[in-house]
Amino acid sequence: MPELLEHLGETGLVGLVKIDGERERKPWTVAISGQRLDGAAIRVDGHSLDYCLRHAIATLRERFPNEIALG
Repeated sequence: MPELLEHLGETGLVGLVKIDGERERKPWTVAISGQRLDGAAIRVDGHSLDYCLRHAIATLRERFPNEIALG
């Protein structure tokens, strides 16, 4: 996972991981933004960090299918 995060930073993406203990439902959030996303952002809310990361990475794979480092 550290390699993936490093790669995202090198490509100009910005990532945020948040845990909100005050939210009873879906306390985890992973958000990814940056110029490569053309003003869009990827946001996943869920019950676990693993769930959020898996879904955010799947979305990145859809957007950038030729990025070997995302595998």
